Amino acid sequence: MQLFHRAMAISAIAVSCSAFSVAAAESTLSLSEAVRATLQHNPQLVGYSFKANALAGEKQTAALGPELRVNTDLENVAGSGAFSGTKASELTISLSSAIELGGQRDARIDLVTARQQQLASSQRVITLDVVTAVTQQFIRLLVAQEELTLQEESHQLLQQTLTSLTRQVQAGGTAESELLRGNAALTRATLALRQASQRVRTERIKLSAFWADTSPDFTAVKADLYGVPSPTSLPVLLEKLSNNPDLAFLSAEIDVRSAEVRRAQSERRPALEWSAGVRRLQESDDSAVVVGLSMPLGSGGRARGAIATATANQQQAEWYKDATRIQLEAQLIAAYETHQLAVDEVMVLRDQILPSLKKAMRSTANAFDRGRYSYLELNLAQSQLLEVQQALVEAAARMQETRIELERMIGSSLNEQNVEVNP
Repeated sequence: MQLFHRAMAISAIAVSCSAFSVAAAESTLSLSEAVRATLQHNPQLVGYSFKANALAGEKQTAALGPELRVNTDLENVAGSGAFSGTKASELTISLSSAIELGGQRDARIDLVTARQQQLASSQRVITLDVVTAVTQQFIRLLVAQEELTLQEESHQLLQQTLTSLTRQVQAGGTAESELLRGNAALTRATLALRQASQRVRTERIKLSAFWADTSPDFTAVKADLYGVPSPTSLPVLLEKLSNNPDLAFLSAEIDVRSAEVRRAQSERRPALEWSAGVRRLQESDDSAVVVGLSMPLGSGGRARGAIATATANQQQAEWYKDATRIQLEAQLIAAYETHQLAVDEVMVLRDQILPSLKKAMRSTANAFDRGRYSYLELNLAQSQLLEVQQALVEAAARMQETRIELERMIGSSLNEQNVEVNP
């Protein structure tokens, strides 16, 4: 459940928190619903239960002590002279095992435990990767919907313009050539509208594929593409980089390598092997207790190679984590600057440029209806407005995409304290 809550918090990375409420219409999908469906049904996340079960079995095996062995020896049989037949035979039945003196059992258990923790870190990484991917696809579908809306508005506006042009040409106030241009523009807008509609259908299927559904039952997604996130300083983000899930996985890798070193070191002390049993002397019809101890020589020297290998692997894991952190810091700084630039662009386009162009468009359209402006002037105003509207959509998409990237790096939402998670 902690992993689920964390993943749901990361799902807030695309848009403002207020946009995540479930829409009233059943055909509208929210981001939280898309994330929940992905966590429940995404094929990439299914295999971890099998891996966890496998490691649980390994840990059970590692906790076992040395096995007991039953030994049987039959001596002085089928020889010559006094040892012919079984008259002088000696039968020994004994038990034997080993006493681990170097903490080998604890070292084995620690190694499997470290691998279990590594698996948990790996699961968190892949889960956040999948959540990030589904959020990115959610944004792509949201952008496609916005572009479709723009094309629909543009198409409707061109239809109105063509109606006005037809009336002016019939009245003799406008050349027929402008009507031909209007017809051509409307035809192009129709094609653009069809392409935008097709892209929405394609992006919708790509989104539902995250939860193994190629026949989505929703028609649209709901979120605020233009919601500007609360400002967060770069030093704060760099401080939160310690929560990066990839660094956590590399820390778990270091723990595994350290456990391998301890296990290799435990092999320096040899296991003491013992045996105890009863020997039957056939010739004298007597029995005797047999006890034995043995210890391999040179175990310390034999373990040096394994210790050197494990130590080198540990040092390499530590070096790789340090190098990865430096790379992540550089990536975070670059993503932060790109994000801030996109935020500024959205605010300028949305609050300054777009209102002016909308006002200019209304003024030009009114003048065109009165015959004061030509179709070319009206078309120029329409094109400028559509261009800025599309630029705003693209800037908003970059703003949300870079926010996704930043929050994937720090492993949490930029506004995590404001995120409401409803599992």
